[in-house]
Amino acid sequence: MSRVLFINGQSERVAEIFSEEAPREGFELTWLPRRVSHEEKLPLMREADFLVLHPAQISADLLREAKRLRLIQLLTAGYDKMDLGLTAGLGVPVATNGGANAWSVAEHTVALLLALYKRLVQCDRAVREGRWRDPISGFNTFEVAGKTLGLIGAGNIGRKVARRLAAFEARVIYYDVVSAPEIEKDLGARQVSLEELLREADIISLHVPAIPETEGIIGREALDMMKPTTVLLNTSRGAAVDEEALVEALRENRIAGAGLDVFCTEPLLADHPFVQQDNVVLSPHVAGHGYEGWFRRSRFAWENIRRVTTDDLPLSVVLPKPKKG
Repeated sequence: MSRVLFINGQSERVAEIFSEEAPREGFELTWLPRRVSHEEKLPLMREADFLVLHPAQISADLLREAKRLRLIQLLTAGYDKMDLGLTAGLGVPVATNGGANAWSVAEHTVALLLALYKRLVQCDRAVREGRWRDPISGFNTFEVAGKTLGLIGAGNIGRKVARRLAAFEARVIYYDVVSAPEIEKDLGARQVSLEELLREADIISLHVPAIPETEGIIGREALDMMKPTTVLLNTSRGAAVDEEALVEALRENRIAGAGLDVFCTEPLLADHPFVQQDNVVLSPHVAGHGYEGWFRRSRFAWENIRRVTTDDLPLSVVLPKPKKG
């Protein structure tokens, strides 16, 4: 019987959903909260055929002891905290969630944009405080129609954001190292250079992995290229944005606003400058936590485990980048 070890640092409900999707027979499932000690994890790791992780983090010492391991299945899209060089050396593939949370992240991205454009946070606060239509007016809310959406990253999530905002009659341009013919054909999207995107887009939405090439991709130079009416959305990785430079741009009204779900340091400190900015909408890294998405992640993970047990290749495997030189 194959043994599946699930280490989950989020909640018991996540573990319940994963367990509910488990086959009735054929697998022995053990769930461990992440806070369990190294000593308690060690014997279970040694016996595990499959390791499921949420979040995507495990110590090198534990991995080296997992001699039977056939697959590391992540319930996340991100894999930046996984040592892919080590896992490749051990001969253990690492798979992401296969874009299972893409729908939720895309919708959350649109929600951040609408909250900024329609000043929903300020509207809600004004009504609660008895300030009817004050200080909100039609002159400081905006329409998506006719605006240019600039995607930085046109993968699963970016393409879904494009489709949703194209339905609002936005025009789509994108920057990516690979082309996205699907949205070019269906939406008339156009692939452009990063500089052209920064100068042209009214809405800039980040959908990039946490890799050295994307760290600080939105810095002072990039912000200086943007129009003063531009809004920046980040539901990907906090490290993609130079937060100090973004705070300065927002304070000086060099861009119009930002909708942020991810940050360089999490949780975000209560006295962080973003908290003081009226032109920022914040959420606590929950864009991918949609209810339906958890079931989708679980189904994908179990399907991948089944594939490996039948000697088929797992889906959505990530590989270490080759070393330069």
